[in-house]
Amino acid sequence: MLNRHEYREKIVFALYQHLLLHKDLMSCFDDNFDEDDNDYMIAVRNDLAKHKDEYISEISEYLKKWTFDRLNLVEQAILLETVSEIKQGLNDKAVIIDEAVILAKEYCDEESYKYINGILDHICSSSQ
Repeated sequence: MLNRHEYREKIVFALYQHLLLHKDLMSCFDDNFDEDDNDYMIAVRNDLAKHKDEYISEISEYLKKWTFDRLNLVEQAILLETVSEIKQGLNDKAVIIDEAVILAKEYCDEESYKYINGILDHICSSSQ
């Protein structure tokens, strides 16, 4: 069984595949998960299937002189996964943001984690 960090990482991979290949979101989750019995993964998957466009709009509000589609695809995937988790209250907001920063440091450009952290701080502040 995967731990929560490993599930987040696999969700980001599924979202990256979806964004890169313009493939159906549910199919991308099917490609990346062997089981369909993890409540956390199912909650994020189903939430993103319903609210992805809303989350992109909200994220875009906090991008200064930038647009969501100009972010690299891994950054987009990390932000979408994290905003879904925040909106659903699946964990403490500080823990969720810390996990996003860890993923950004591991998979994105050297400075990406700073603005990902800033965007998520704004989203958390606005959703209190």
